[in-house]
Amino acid sequence: MTQLNTIGNQFAHALNHAHAQKTTRANANDTEQKVHVVGAGASITAAYEQLRIAAEYTEEHLLLQRAIRRFYKRLFIIRDRARIESSGEELLVELTQAGYVANDSIAESTMQAINHLATEYYGAHLQLEKTKGLTYKQVEQWGHELLAVETEWLLHDASHLQAFTQFAHTYFVKTLDFEKLLGSKPAETETVLYAAIHRALLKSDEAVIRLGLLKRYQQSPKHLDAYIQTNKQIDELFRSPLMEKLYHIVDRRSAHLRVLRHMVDADPSLPKLMENKSQFLVVFEKQVSDDYETVSKKVNNGIIRSVIFLIITKFLIGIAIEVPYDYLVAGAILWTPLLINLLFPPIYMVLLRATLLMPNSANTARLVQQIESTLYDDTPKVQLTRRVEQQFSAGYNVAYAVVFMIVFGGVAWVLWHYFQFDLLHLAVFFVFLSGASFLGFRLSRMIRELESIDSTQSGVTVVRDFLYMPFVVVGRYISDKYSRINLVALVLDMLIELPLKTVLRLVRQWSAFISAKKDQL
Repeated sequence: MTQLNTIGNQFAHALNHAHAQKTTRANANDTEQKVHVVGAGASITAAYEQLRIAAEYTEEHLLLQRAIRRFYKRLFIIRDRARIESSGEELLVELTQAGYVANDSIAESTMQAINHLATEYYGAHLQLEKTKGLTYKQVEQWGHELLAVETEWLLHDASHLQAFTQFAHTYFVKTLDFEKLLGSKPAETETVLYAAIHRALLKSDEAVIRLGLLKRYQQSPKHLDAYIQTNKQIDELFRSPLMEKLYHIVDRRSAHLRVLRHMVDADPSLPKLMENKSQFLVVFEKQVSDDYETVSKKVNNGIIRSVIFLIITKFLIGIAIEVPYDYLVAGAILWTPLLINLLFPPIYMVLLRATLLMPNSANTARLVQQIESTLYDDTPKVQLTRRVEQQFSAGYNVAYAVVFMIVFGGVAWVLWHYFQFDLLHLAVFFVFLSGASFLGFRLSRMIRELESIDSTQSGVTVVRDFLYMPFVVVGRYISDKYSRINLVALVLDMLIELPLKTVLRLVRQWSAFISAKKDQL
């Protein structure tokens, strides 16, 4: 078939509508008065933000949201209602100085809308704190975390991503046999599928998914009882086994959709291009090659960020734990364990990069074939008709446990006998090596996300997986715990960010006061 099929036509129409909306908003924005940021502190703010980014180690597209979240978290702690009601300007000053938004690009009407949102969510925050049965975490997740996402949506139009999400949802509804895959089709399947698509294709965090679902259910903090009930249902959805099952299914069968999503981001004329099948497929193939190059650069940048993250964290741990411990136990700093613990994980990350290889031409051909079927076949092919769980005998689990003991035990024995390590040094070494392994595994996932066919395992990758998978498992466990209590980020927030941003705000106010006095002369 040379013409777009039903879901292809729906997708093209949704993209055209999103582009028209974006153009209308941009034209209206051009005629409005813009927020202009002046004053000291831009260099310091930008430098601190880079340090904070390295410490948090989150997805790049979530950085703006996290910066907004930290701003409102500080503001809600202060509990100054008047300041919150006019917080839009202060937020835009911080974001502009940190480099997240361009100066003179945000309309004053948007700033007023931010003020309105902040006031609404702060009122809900106070009510949530008084509601029995809610934890502090729930108050945060339903309060300033959602405010951060909604504020980001005001700053950056995301209507084209909403069109893509709906297209992907329709595609999987048509191509997955849920009853054969899951044994049955629970009532919440399509809602969970929406969340799984957000996680797998858009890399959305829970706050983004939660707000998307709240918008679908037409719930807001204005109607607090229904808002609380819906959020509780969303919490249950996030914890459901169905979420993990659908996430893994979508994740492994979306390589061609990820490439298409990048075309959506890059080319507003994509709907027109899609009408010409042969031309579209040529451009799609080129986009695949561009994505390979982009992912390669992201992996390299990820290695650099990981090295910085490991060095910062290890430096703080060394000062806080290892150096005092060495003086207490040995009477002097044991430099060999200290330097090995500091240098080996970053060097290991760099060496790991050499084993991360990009997909080959066969993978490219498969991606082109899949997108052709998705957009132009009369009936998209059903992808799966059987359950995906693989069953392994107990012997595999026993062998896996033995591998754990051999790898960890062998490394510990070498360090203990030849490099002056004791139990504390070994614990620090394994924590950081496991963390480095998990960071490397996360980077390898970026490559795997573009693989439509299973990559060929070379001797090097087999050895690598054998040696580093035990560390990856431990690293993931540590990462999950660390993400809940990020000590480095907490130290930066309390000892640097809070006083720094307070001082810079006072400097800006003083500068404005002096400027006003000059005008009076």
